[in-house]
Amino acid sequence: MRVSKDLALRSSEDIFTKKFRILSDAGAGVIHVRTHEPFRALHALRKLILVDGNIYNEWDIVHGVRQFTLDNMFSNVPNGSVLDLHDALAQPEQLLASSELPDNVTYFVFLNPDFWAENNPVMTHYLQQYSATLPMEDLRVVLVTPDFALPERLTDSVITLKFETPGQGELREAFKAVLDSAQDYAEVSDDEQSLICSTGAGMTRSNFEMYSSLAIVEGVDKEDGTKVGVDDIVAGLSRGKTDIVNKNDLLELYPVTDLKEVGGMENLKQWIAKRANCYSDEAADFGIEPPKGLVLVGIPGSGKSLSAKAIAKEFGVPLLRLDFGRVFNSLIGSSEERIRTALSMVEAMAPCVLFCDEVDKGLGGMGGSGDSGTSSRVLGSFLTWLNDTTAPVFTMVTANNVDGLPPELLRRGRFDATFATGFPTEKERMEVLNIHLNKRGWEADSFPTKERQRVVAASRGYVPAEIEAAVKDGLIDAFDEDEDFTMEYVVQALHRMVPMSTAYNKEIQRMVLWAKTNAVPASTSYDSLTDESAAHKPRSRTRIRKTMEKGNVTEH
Repeated sequence: MRVSKDLALRSSEDIFTKKFRILSDAGAGVIHVRTHEPFRALHALRKLILVDGNIYNEWDIVHGVRQFTLDNMFSNVPNGSVLDLHDALAQPEQLLASSELPDNVTYFVFLNPDFWAENNPVMTHYLQQYSATLPMEDLRVVLVTPDFALPERLTDSVITLKFETPGQGELREAFKAVLDSAQDYAEVSDDEQSLICSTGAGMTRSNFEMYSSLAIVEGVDKEDGTKVGVDDIVAGLSRGKTDIVNKNDLLELYPVTDLKEVGGMENLKQWIAKRANCYSDEAADFGIEPPKGLVLVGIPGSGKSLSAKAIAKEFGVPLLRLDFGRVFNSLIGSSEERIRTALSMVEAMAPCVLFCDEVDKGLGGMGGSGDSGTSSRVLGSFLTWLNDTTAPVFTMVTANNVDGLPPELLRRGRFDATFATGFPTEKERMEVLNIHLNKRGWEADSFPTKERQRVVAASRGYVPAEIEAAVKDGLIDAFDEDEDFTMEYVVQALHRMVPMSTAYNKEIQRMVLWAKTNAVPASTSYDSLTDESAAHKPRSRTRIRKTMEKGNVTEH
């Protein structure tokens, strides 16, 4: 997966400058700038405002109020009066009262004011007042803050503008500076610099510089004496993005696996293979929009999570798991902010695959009486992000029970396709068995085909996870008895097991019926969604008990 051409060519500072100038010229009295890079945003504001010939005042908690000019706009030497926040907020009002406004537009920029504190009525009053009065004057108040939302009471009066992380051109400029300082230790071609900057997409400039420099330092003492290359730096940036993810308890970096580890699902595999190159510049020139993602529904244990790991490996990008169950928090408004923060981190990891596992557990049954609409607002934030994000993120959502999911989540356009998994066919069960034998060091072809066919026949109506469990149990039994491992041990393990098709027959039939009319089968055989589960009749309790007694296990 590669960063799209539009994303690669953009300059975050240029885009911000253009939007900010439009808002200011339109008379926006108070502008809120949200960013992960407050000091880079400050430098962009100083340059924009002062080059336009306007007056720039800046407040922070350490230096108080300072006035910058073109001569000292990048200086950190304090030259102003140390005023507390409330006194500094009063200055625009005092300037208005004096009737001595200069001809130029005057800006008051506040860095990290505690505007999100609900117990600050003085600040809330000033901001509401300025939003109403300043549009008629040549005065502007700007709030530069971390990426936090405004309190609800200010959202209707204050306009918010995001200062995004650097684009490819800005990252290339930053990397050239790093490379110039380490030219004796690192050697990277122009094409390789593009790959490095693509890997760093979504990172702040300071993080990009830090982790690329760290990668060079760590690679200096190579035993073969060669210089640090592109692979070392890309690996260092990837570790840096992992550190970013680990700061958020909603996200987890998942290991990836080869697509060959997934048994069956040929339709899904073909669909993914066709789209693996759709993030390239060549695809964009052809008129192809990057894939947004897919929904994978089906019975538990049928390989949905494994498919997500394989898709990330096929695309060659990290896999991030978003835990919707952890999103919800008892504090009103906190859940919505937590999901926005997590999704912002996902963009910082892009290009990547975002894996939302068992989303029905987190969003199923929305609108109930117990959450005061929190789940609806969380879903709204998630759907808005899906529509608006320009980051190269492939989002994969899985669900077992679709009954409680809102229809707007599954609507065509949010995702590119909805696939459904079912009970594997005979051919697929053989493939799953071979995968799990080979995975544990037992070459599948060393067992006679006839013996493996017995396992395949005995596992009719079993999901892949149950077949895997039977292989594990069979190996344990053979090891415990100090006997050669044969397929008979796997067959006995299957007979002792009560499959989901028996234990939850009604629920599974309902899933199968929904999938038949609302999704594309992940397997090439449509019967894998219907016939297998229908043909596997629930075993009687007498038959189950006899099977368990034969295997010397006790029914619980």
